Amino acid sequence: MSATATRPEEAPENSRLPVLLWLAWRFLPPLNRQDQRTLTWVGVSCAYLAVPLTVGLAAGDVPGLTLLSLLFLSAPGLPIWWMSAIPLGERRRETSLALRQARINTRSAAATSISRQVAYPAAGAIIGTVLIALLHGPIGRALPAKAPLAIAIRSASGNWLLASGASVVLLVALTAVLGTKGSADCYAKVRRLAARIGRREAAPQPQ
Repeated sequence: MSATATRPEEAPENSRLPVLLWLAWRFLPPLNRQDQRTLTWVGVSCAYLAVPLTVGLAAGDVPGLTLLSLLFLSAPGLPIWWMSAIPLGERRRETSLALRQARINTRSAAATSISRQVAYPAAGAIIGTVLIALLHGPIGRALPAKAPLAIAIRSASGNWLLASGASVVLLVALTAVLGTKGSADCYAKVRRLAARIGRREAAPQPQ
C-alpha cells in the first residue's frame, strides 16, 4: 500500500475558507490582561507615530533639519512601539503553530494568525492619520511659526489621503518586522546592554 493511500484526505482549501475567516475573527479579541496591554500600547504608539509620519509624507520641499525634527518628535513612541510589537509577534507565532498542529497548512495558518498583527496597528494608525488629516489646519495655526511640525504642515502638498494611506501601510509592515524573532533577540540584547551600563554607572567610584 502506498504512502499516499494511507494519508488521510484533507478538505479542499476553498471549503476551509469560512472556517479560516471565522478563526481569524475569533483571534482578534484580547485573551487576557497581558494581551489587552499589548494591543492597547500597539494601537496608541501607532496612532502617535502616524502623526509625524503622515505630516512628513505629505510635506513637499522642506529642509532636512525639519524632517530630522519630525524624527525626534517620533522618538518617545519608538521604544513603546518596539516593546509592544514583540509580544504581538510572539502571539502570532503561537497561534500559527496551534493552527498547523490542527492540520491547517502553513500558508493558511500564517494568513489566519496575522489578523491581530494587521488589525491593531492599522486601527491605531488610522486614528492618528484621520486626526492629523482633519486637524492639520488648526494645529499648524496654533503652533509657533518656527515649530518643525508647523513648518512641515505649511509645506504639505495637500495630498493628505495618499500620505495617510502610506502611513498606515508602513506602520503595519514595520510592526510586523518589529515582532519577528530576530527583533525580539535584538531587543533583549539592547536591554542587557542598558542594564550593564546602568549597573556600571551605579557602582560606587573609588575615592
